[in-house]
Amino acid sequence: MLPEGYWSVESLEGEARLRVYEPTPAEVQASASSLAAFYNDDHNAAMMTNTRRFEAADVVEWYARSRAKGDRLFWLERDGELLGDADFRNIEGSEAEFAILIGRRCQQNRGWGTRFAAMMHVAARRVFGFDRVYATVIPRNIASRRVLEKLGYRLDASPKARLLLEREDELAMSLDLAQFEQLHAGLLQRAVITRRGVGSPSDA
Repeated sequence: MLPEGYWSVESLEGEARLRVYEPTPAEVQASASSLAAFYNDDHNAAMMTNTRRFEAADVVEWYARSRAKGDRLFWLERDGELLGDADFRNIEGSEAEFAILIGRRCQQNRGWGTRFAAMMHVAARRVFGFDRVYATVIPRNIASRRVLEKLGYRLDASPKARLLLEREDELAMSLDLAQFEQLHAGLLQRAVITRRGVGSPSDA
């Protein structure tokens, strides 16, 4: 069973303080408009193969519904600025599917996706106890595929991986998190994992 509550992973990368954390419903409500703008951006929507337009209320509903069915949703923050979100979904035992979006276009292709994704996998291993994580990507989303490959993901043609595909042209990839631990031992040592306390101004 996955741990209850809301969790955070922080790491100092150069002079930037990075944090991936599970937002509370109140936080989602307060920033839903910003998230909707991320999802509705034409480039982001194309890379996510998103065909719908989001309003703030849609974001709030989607977060609540996803959390209720067991998904673990995180925000990506650099020095207090929200840059995007990520999640683990389709969780079955010690396996899950991973997705990430750097929503601010001006911050894309600058290495933040790789850093945040690595921190998400610290949570996958140390908080949730996952052994393997899957991801899907369309061939023209070269940036996302490079991020996954840097983490150690490889193409996966197994029946389990292929079940996650939503389009004929998508690629399925997966990562053994024991290998991730070996590849990213330094990050695992730097990362600070906490269960967020509800009640303070930043964690309400």
